[in-house]
Amino acid sequence: MGMVRSTAVLGMAAALAACATAPSLPLRRESLARQISDDAAAFNDAYGRAVTAQILLNVLRSRDRLPRFYLSMTGIQDSPSLRFQENIGAGSIPLGEGSSPWGFGNFGLTRETQSRPSYAVQPFSAETLTRTAFQPIAPDIFGHYWSNGWPRDLLTFVLVERISKITPGADGAPRVEEFVNEANNIRADCADGVDSSGCGFVREARAFLASIEGQTPQRMTPSGAREVCGLVEAYAPERPVQRAPGGEQCDPRFVVGGAIYVFHLRSLDDCIYYVGELMRGEAGDHGAIEAPLNVRTAGLRGGGSVPLFRMELDEDSARRPYAASVEYAGKRYWAGPAVSRSCYQASERGPCRDDAEHGDRSSSVLSLLAEVLALNQSPDAIRAPNRLIAE
Repeated sequence: MGMVRSTAVLGMAAALAACATAPSLPLRRESLARQISDDAAAFNDAYGRAVTAQILLNVLRSRDRLPRFYLSMTGIQDSPSLRFQENIGAGSIPLGEGSSPWGFGNFGLTRETQSRPSYAVQPFSAETLTRTAFQPIAPDIFGHYWSNGWPRDLLTFVLVERISKITPGADGAPRVEEFVNEANNIRADCADGVDSSGCGFVREARAFLASIEGQTPQRMTPSGAREVCGLVEAYAPERPVQRAPGGEQCDPRFVVGGAIYVFHLRSLDDCIYYVGELMRGEAGDHGAIEAPLNVRTAGLRGGGSVPLFRMELDEDSARRPYAASVEYAGKRYWAGPAVSRSCYQASERGPCRDDAEHGDRSSSVLSLLAEVLALNQSPDAIRAPNRLIAE
């Protein structure tokens, strides 16, 4: 009889152990789905931080006139290893005189998961580096951002190296004016007293943007219209124009009345160097470094302006979400605070206060440069993070 009871105890223990190792299918599916979603979010966050930190690091190097370097991240893999430890046994204790001993089983199950994500960070090949960092940005990339709601003053200042303005001359020959976007002589947001070539570009760009604000670009393409290669938009042209067909890559062009504006685009490396040149202001161990060039504030529909780019040195910045953070020369720099506001007009206090902190556009600059970095590369240069589950 004791043997029978002991056998029953062993059977019960085994059944309990089996239940512990084989949870119901719905619970297993839920656990697996949650694991994958949490990992995907974590890897997405890690990947984003790595890319934006690389850009911020190169902005700081540009500020100090140091060489810039670009690395590719070839994905994140995570293959967990599992280890099980099991024990099971049975014993007996007497229940009193004349009674048979009753068996008690004991069992244990331990599951240990060891996981260390692996990834590869390596320099670009010469071919990929040339295409990614040193060739001018493709006109269709510029056109994509221009037509999809991005702040146009920010796009013009960061991506455009030079504007050629072509107007009819008195003798009928085209008259060409050149405006060069030089960061090293932009000061005081190009106030009236500042006379430099860089501020000449800023004033011309702002005049161009003001001339098309609120206007509806030409939508119809009349037959017999003049073909313009690289045409992005036309505003009340003196004679009908249309985009030239074919795959020829021309610098972006805008027709405004009788004038043609040609935007000559920078390379990605030139864009980063331009932002770095703007950041050569003084800052101590705390506080902010701000570009001397302003753009429209984020989330304020009634106007207002803030520095194009802004970096924080205050250690308290760690308590707020930022687009990028990097250690450089013994200091921690932060750029691109989260700005989640939509205000019709500025207020004296609260989230609608119209100042550099609440209307910061730095995250837009970082996002733009990170996306251009990805778009310039070959399809396999940056792969999406992935997780390999082996159980």
